[in-house]
Amino acid sequence: MAAPPQISQDELEELREAFAKIDVDSHGHIGTEELNDLFKAANLPLPGYRVREIIQDLTKTGDLHDGKVTFDEFANVVHGLKSTEVAKTFKKAINKKEGIYAVAGTSEQSSSGTQHSYSEEEKVAFVNDDTIVTWVNNTLTQAGKGTISGFKDGSIATSMPVLDLIDAIQPGSIRYDLIKVEDLTEEEKLNNAKYAISMARKIGARVYALPEDLVEVKPKMVMTVFACLMARGMKRV
Repeated sequence: MAAPPQISQDELEELREAFAKIDVDSHGHIGTEELNDLFKAANLPLPGYRVREIIQDLTKTGDLHDGKVTFDEFANVVHGLKSTEVAKTFKKAINKKEGIYAVAGTSEQSSSGTQHSYSEEEKVAFVNDDTIVTWVNNTLTQAGKGTISGFKDGSIATSMPVLDLIDAIQPGSIRYDLIKVEDLTEEEKLNNAKYAISMARKIGARVYALPEDLVEVKPKMVMTVFACLMARGMKRV
């Protein structure tokens, strides 16, 4: 299957990985009751009402067969989400405010006419990787700290960019005397990572990545850490 216009080949592979996590039996399809878990696995958490609307839309168009969703159908749904006015609003609403990049608050009305507000985490899910990196680097620079080149940056293995970002978001929260900075052993890297994940959660970021994800610099999981911290940081604005 060729990637839809709004989805790069890299994103398509990430969607395949997420789909495989839910389609554990490798049947090539999942049940509609698993669709919510699939969106979460793909780092695209949606409100329950929105998932229900997607299922209704699939039913109306005849794309839903016996309550099953194939990978191609899922990819097309994601393409549709990235093409909606809501997604466009998220991307276009990145405004520079007092030197901090923030995503403007957004809400949407469901088919029942009820208005639903999106959480900061849900907004960030619609923002592309470059935007997250830009926000992270702007926040780090303003705090006088080093920046990253992306989610594969080797310095992430030390967890220092994450720790610096946490301290930038909530000044004074990180005890740098507890951190080993240079010539780290694998054990010291893991200790830094454990501290980083613990402190991220302590300041209110909904991080679910593991310390090992930072030490091994797993780009997708590293992205979720920075995205969650971005969501937490935006609440300051």
